[in-house]
Amino acid sequence: MRAFTFENATKIYFGGGCVKEHLLEAVKPYGETVMLAYGGGSIKTNGIYQEVMDVLKLAGKQVIEFSGIMPNPTYSKVMEGKKVVQENQVDLILAVGGDKDVWEEYWIKKGEIDFEPVPVGVIVTVVGTGSEVNGEGVITHEEQKIKTSRNYPRCNPVFAMMDPKY
Repeated sequence: MRAFTFENATKIYFGGGCVKEHLLEAVKPYGETVMLAYGGGSIKTNGIYQEVMDVLKLAGKQVIEFSGIMPNPTYSKVMEGKKVVQENQVDLILAVGGDKDVWEEYWIKKGEIDFEPVPVGVIVTVVGTGSEVNGEGVITHEEQKIKTSRNYPRCNPVFAMMDPKY
């Protein structure tokens, strides 16, 4: 077997009920404003939304919702999210389900993360690529007709919750 070194800063919570049990503790260190980021709204019909909102309310967090995030988000959606984060001074992005141009600096060329990224927490609702434990991102620039990805380990989520019921 070959030797290797592995490092990952993401704290993983796994198991039935882990969101209800651990989300309060996980969000405590991160200011008062949380941006709840999600897709088309299935989390509202399957009960996950209410469970998460109940915990965030209990934690005393102000919640800013950012919905409609599609798989492999478009550049315009990323920029829309950036604006919401800046305008609301978001302390934590909770994904359920910089000052530079993100496309030019971080996708066209591989830039350096020369600022402190807004911490991200993740609650997984589908089996996927493992993005809950890495800084990988894929976006599509609609106007330029380019889809590309980058990996920035400094952008790894600070925590990820994986409840098999979700």
